[in-house]
Amino acid sequence: MLRRAVRAIVRLLATATVFASVSAHAADALVSAADVARTLGMLFAGDVGAAGGDVNADGRATAADLCGVLQGLRSPTQQGPYGIGFQTTVFTKQSVTMPDQQRMLSTTIWYPAAPGTGDLSQRPGGLRNAPLADGATNLPLLLFSHGSCGYEQQSVFLTALIASYGFVVVAPRHPGNSTHEILTCSTPAAVADSFANRPPDILFVLDAMLAENDDSSSFFYRAIDPSRIGMSGHSFGGSTTLRVTSMDHRIVGGLALAPSARSIPNEVAAIRVPMMIQVGTLDDLLPDAELAYNLLQPPRQLVEILNMTHSPFSDFCTECGPTTITPDQAHLFILRYAVPWVLHFVADDQRFDAFLGPGVRPPGLQFTVDNDLG
Repeated sequence: MLRRAVRAIVRLLATATVFASVSAHAADALVSAADVARTLGMLFAGDVGAAGGDVNADGRATAADLCGVLQGLRSPTQQGPYGIGFQTTVFTKQSVTMPDQQRMLSTTIWYPAAPGTGDLSQRPGGLRNAPLADGATNLPLLLFSHGSCGYEQQSVFLTALIASYGFVVVAPRHPGNSTHEILTCSTPAAVADSFANRPPDILFVLDAMLAENDDSSSFFYRAIDPSRIGMSGHSFGGSTTLRVTSMDHRIVGGLALAPSARSIPNEVAAIRVPMMIQVGTLDDLLPDAELAYNLLQPPRQLVEILNMTHSPFSDFCTECGPTTITPDQAHLFILRYAVPWVLHFVADDQRFDAFLGPGVRPPGLQFTVDNDLG
């Protein structure tokens, strides 16, 4: 039986190679043996595989998805059509809580580069200082706020991958509440200070990026579309996402990952743009995420990932074990919904809309939706 399975896989790979050589699709849609091999792996990965191997958006990973791959279909869990470049810079602003002190916002910026230029295997995602992709102008922008005691490059699986779909993704470090202050970042004083400073940090960086967009000497001159700005973040950054989205009309949509909402119900209830909440069912913040969803106005979506803890929204997991899904498994579920969501509601790009339908939920999660995709 194993020998027959191996022969079948070899035939499929050969078919994929032939198809690629004669396909009339654009270069970024051409199927490859690697695409087929990845999909085959997802077919045998059980419930989790349905999140990554489902390219035809029917909620399952089956042989039908192999046919989809041979037709050039892709999964939103895969890198997009662009390569990935990144830059690091420091934006300096005044502290809200201590006006005589400056906050040094070390910031990573990911952006689309020429296809093949950089990929997710390179830490922190992509090629440093790669040129922007040809024609990369008026791009949507996504801001990202890290968790308490996290850092700006904590979720490269998400931030860099979204850049490969034609976004500029900007993630500042929140001084005093980052991994770089690991001995003090979680003290009550540090958390309270960060609560006050986080939204101003994010909005300062947004203003700085839009100034770069208007500066003819800047690398990002005319690269950003000011009408397509989204906000995202994890944990404390998820709460920051809710707060920033409620207070700045430039944000057209928010993606809050494991947010706490119990201390900011009025701010959450004031949000009037599309929101997606994601949370793991083994996360202590599950009730907060559900509270946030219930306070929101449509369009709204809630993704509850089964057997997932709190930290797999980052690249690492400190509390995963035999009874939990792994970070790699969690990332498939996260991306399956995050990428279509930001593409639709921030970039006005409908390529993965089918994945947001309530009837195509893969096993391994609960999906609550109250929206009209339009």
